[in-house]
Amino acid sequence: MPFHASAVRTLSASVLAACCAASLAAQHIGDINLTVDDGAIHTGATTATGVEAERVFGATFGDTGVARFTSNPGFEAAPGTFATGSRVGFTPRTGLLRFTGSAVEPVANERLEVKFLTLVSVLGAEPVPGFDLAVQSNGGWHRHLGFRLFAAKGSLPPSGIYAFELELYSNDGVTLPSAPFWLVLNDGRSTEELEAAVAWIDANLVDGGAPCPADLDGDGAIGASDLATLLAAWGTDGADLSGDGLTDAGDLATLLASWGACP
Repeated sequence: MPFHASAVRTLSASVLAACCAASLAAQHIGDINLTVDDGAIHTGATTATGVEAERVFGATFGDTGVARFTSNPGFEAAPGTFATGSRVGFTPRTGLLRFTGSAVEPVANERLEVKFLTLVSVLGAEPVPGFDLAVQSNGGWHRHLGFRLFAAKGSLPPSGIYAFELELYSNDGVTLPSAPFWLVLNDGRSTEELEAAVAWIDANLVDGGAPCPADLDGDGAIGASDLATLLAAWGTDGADLSGDGLTDAGDLATLLASWGACP
């Protein structure tokens, strides 16, 4: 079934503060929510109204007050999710990539340090091993890694948007790894540019890109239900097929041109 992001989520400190809700007091809004379903780890976005399946997450360097550093998004699994005594870790599947506006390309001089206490993984143009951390005594797993952007030599570009693909795993010998997902990290660009990067990666890189993006209801065909969904989302980002952040005439034209069964 094609994956359709219902909204772009930027995980800056201001969003975290604005979205707090008593009904989600046990969870941290903005964190990547982890569950184990059908024997595998699944990722989701914790919002003010619940948890939605998601595989692209955005964050902004400097949101904690330190330039070119962020500890967001965190990872949070409820108590009982993982086996006590086990460990959960991450494995980068790509090197660090720079978003150009219409593509991603390997970085040249930029490096991303991923750190937790004394554990460090430095990501350049090629993927490197990650590391794992202990599950809490109650079977939960709530961790915030530190992400720091730096230059291998000389200076960093004045600004940019960076991304890499990763997966999570458990060492319990039973639980399967998560589906690959993406972190998109904003260094000095606007929120709108970050949102556009998240939307582009979701449309083009998650599972190799959605084969039938206009199938908004996921039934394998473009029809009246999809048209109704698009019209109901007019003027919002709810049925944005082009990645420009707005449901408009361009998206309508895309849907109508795709009418019928998905290829």
